[in-house]
Amino acid sequence: MKRNIYAILFICSAQLCLALSPEEQQKMTLEQLTLTPEQAQAEQARPEDMKIDFKAKREDAEKLVQRGIDFMMSNSLDAAFNAFSHGRDFVHGEFYLFVYDQEGVCLAHGQEGNLIWQNLWELRDPYGTLIVQRVIQKANEGGGWITYSWRNAAKVSLVKKVVKDGKSYAIGTGYYPHSKEDAVVSLVKGAVALFNQVKEAGRPAREAFAAFSYPEGQFVFGDLYLYALDFKGRIFAQGDRPGLIGTNALEAADATGKKLNKEIIDKLKITPTGDGVWIEYVSKKAQKRAYAEQVTDAKGKKYFIACGYYPEADRKQAIDLVRQGFRFIKANGLSATVELINDKRNNQFRYGDLHLELYTLEGECLANGGNPELVGKNFWEVTDESGKYYVRSMIEKAQSGSGWVDYKMRNLFKSTYVEKVDLGTDRYVIACGLYPISKREGTILLVKSAADYLLAHPREKAFREFVDRDGKFLRGDLGIFVVDFNGLCFAYRDDYNLIWKKLMEVKDDDGKAFIRLFINTAKSGPGQVSFRLNDARKIAYIEPVRKDGKSYIVGSSYYT
Repeated sequence: MKRNIYAILFICSAQLCLALSPEEQQKMTLEQLTLTPEQAQAEQARPEDMKIDFKAKREDAEKLVQRGIDFMMSNSLDAAFNAFSHGRDFVHGEFYLFVYDQEGVCLAHGQEGNLIWQNLWELRDPYGTLIVQRVIQKANEGGGWITYSWRNAAKVSLVKKVVKDGKSYAIGTGYYPHSKEDAVVSLVKGAVALFNQVKEAGRPAREAFAAFSYPEGQFVFGDLYLYALDFKGRIFAQGDRPGLIGTNALEAADATGKKLNKEIIDKLKITPTGDGVWIEYVSKKAQKRAYAEQVTDAKGKKYFIACGYYPEADRKQAIDLVRQGFRFIKANGLSATVELINDKRNNQFRYGDLHLELYTLEGECLANGGNPELVGKNFWEVTDESGKYYVRSMIEKAQSGSGWVDYKMRNLFKSTYVEKVDLGTDRYVIACGLYPISKREGTILLVKSAADYLLAHPREKAFREFVDRDGKFLRGDLGIFVVDFNGLCFAYRDDYNLIWKKLMEVKDDDGKAFIRLFINTAKSGPGQVSFRLNDARKIAYIEPVRKDGKSYIVGSSYYT
């Protein structure tokens, strides 16, 4: 089969657009799964159908790192670092290898070659975690898994130690789980890093606690927030309810009588410094999991920093809450419903962090179970972080029946289920939103947010935002690509090399013009394409966008 000299694999991923020589090209099969708009909506509502096997991913990471170690031991270091940085033999799906020496100098990096020879000893993630120092420390301790933030998302990496020619190296690989559990750990570890950074600078601990409690700050991630207590139970930080700061919660108990803060403190007293603990308890009628780590200030006083999430607060629960509220308002009227939703002491219309909201068709908020301070405000002219009039969209969706509206708030994508309530002379919108964190939902919401952003802004501004490495459209291994219906590329993650290249006739190893498949799929509406790259399956989600008389395809993808 005749191959292109420059075979470009463009399937919106970290390895999506690789300019490969014929010798480097990998065997790849491509299967098109074309969905109608109705099917795409149904698929979006059933993310559990595409769950990622994280156990298999960890096994893949173990195998790749071990292959890297074996290669280092049986070949020269020069040959090994070259193979890890430039070859395809040590890339599997989203996995690639990195190597650091004991001083923090990067010697190999399968994703970003510009990092090689840089001393990254002081490299910190957005929360202050010293990433490379953690890598080297974990490797020297015998190896294992670590969590940190990289490319605007929580990343988990396996690292091990290699000794050759009398020198020690840390070798590793990682992936982005896009799960709430890992996001929780990342937030706490970042907070611990900031606390220690403040202490080392000789500044008071209250400076760190203030950062944890700031509702618009970096330590708020959707419905995730931090709280901190000393070992006597006094609250020093609270990212959700700052008014609790200064009170004592040592005896706080859940619905079953479990004294959760006491349990955290007791567990941390027998846990090595630097390790964390998990506890489970019941809150707002739902099971909650919280992760905590211990810190010590300059005077030796001990605290813990924690974050929790509700693993069962999902789309089904959100729909159930809306329908409960719908039945209640029909039976009891507007005033009783508004009073009950706004009462934070009553959990009838709460499930974990899920709560009801109620709006008029003019955008006025009548009730908000999560933040009563928003009651009475009009949101008709308010936009989300991507420029979308999200309450208008909620009203439009409810007037057409019911369904989900996606937008971006609190540094994360939010999905809200809405229904219209007709009380005869007046009509309202009842809603419940959640912040789903999964690769599938993250991909879909990222694409939808990018499509809305492109519609709301000049295309040059939108494309610039899509390729900005520090921008809002890059989340770990998820990023945005844009091509027009002629195959011309306008954006691809943070890679500028393919912009303005026409990719219509680019073929894979089997001779398929897969950009044409994307275009044909998009002509029918939102859709998916399934394919294999680097010996792993990928799913691309794409949506068509009509802007200023021109048609574009906006998409992203993830490894399963």
